[in-house]
Amino acid sequence: MENVEVYNCSQIDTQKAAIRWEGATAKYSEVTNCTFHNGYSWGVYIKSSSNILFRDNIVFNFRPVGINLSNTKNVTVDHNVIGQI
Repeated sequence: MENVEVYNCSQIDTQKAAIRWEGATAKYSEVTNCTFHNGYSWGVYIKSSSNILFRDNIVFNFRPVGINLSNTKNVTVDHNVIGQI
């Protein structure tokens, strides 16, 4: 995914983030130059996944978590702006 705006996504009081990977291990994923903002739960959640590049994105105005990585390998999170969490 590249150059996409995601607005007002994520499910309140859950771990269902605006964008998430759960058990994604088979192929390579890349998210670059995107904006995720104004959600009622987590911004980004990467769980039990591998081979992911998350670069040059903005994650803004989420609560209570901006980005969460759990049990991952070969995941790169580089040059992102995460704020007002």
